[in-house]
Amino acid sequence: MTVAVLCDIDGTLLRAGDPDHRAAFDEALAAVHGVPATLDGVPLAGRLELGIARAALAPFGISAEDSDARFPEVVAVMAERYAARVAPGSRTERLLPGLPDVLEALVAAGASLAAVTGNAEPVARHKLAAAGLDHLLPCGAYGDATDDRGELVRLGLAAVAAHSGRDHDPATAVVLGDTPRDVAAARDAGCRAVAVATGAAARDALAATDPDVLLDDLSRVDAVVRAVLGG
Repeated sequence: MTVAVLCDIDGTLLRAGDPDHRAAFDEALAAVHGVPATLDGVPLAGRLELGIARAALAPFGISAEDSDARFPEVVAVMAERYAARVAPGSRTERLLPGLPDVLEALVAAGASLAAVTGNAEPVARHKLAAAGLDHLLPCGAYGDATDDRGELVRLGLAAVAAHSGRDHDPATAVVLGDTPRDVAAARDAGCRAVAVATGAAARDALAATDPDVLLDDLSRVDAVVRAVLGG
């Protein structure tokens, strides 16, 4: 079976802390709910945007149920505001070391790639297009579908299977991410975990989660491909 490689985006492929994304999210929360909600003080690393919206809105008395019910509206506004700020190909400077070469090398080695990210789908697609990676990650699972990262990985495996027309054994699939939550999600879904210390989590914190592979970054492309594919 072809190996499925499920890639987080922020902190793994692209530098974390996209100010345009954050501004678009804040504006969308305010526009839809009519309260001055922001992401200030909300932990973001490794979390999914469905849950992030709940946390940002809770101080204003908005329940999780109400937040979830209107989250598609928030996503629509957020995507519109983000796309207005970020054009395709305009954010290649946000690529982390080794990108896009490492994704191209994985595809050449026969891997099936997907994005598995906390970003809502339309924002993720805009973000990948802005960095020139959208053609390498043609499918995925996104943070507007669930607030459970293990379930997100399972959705990612299903998306790869639907896109490629081939089943993918979770035991050989790889979750590539930069936070302890990515490692935990891989374990929950029965996948291998390859952690990279290019995001918000310190290397020691990642090591404590006992990933199958821990990398400082993705710059040594041949070594990364061997590590990801189990060579």
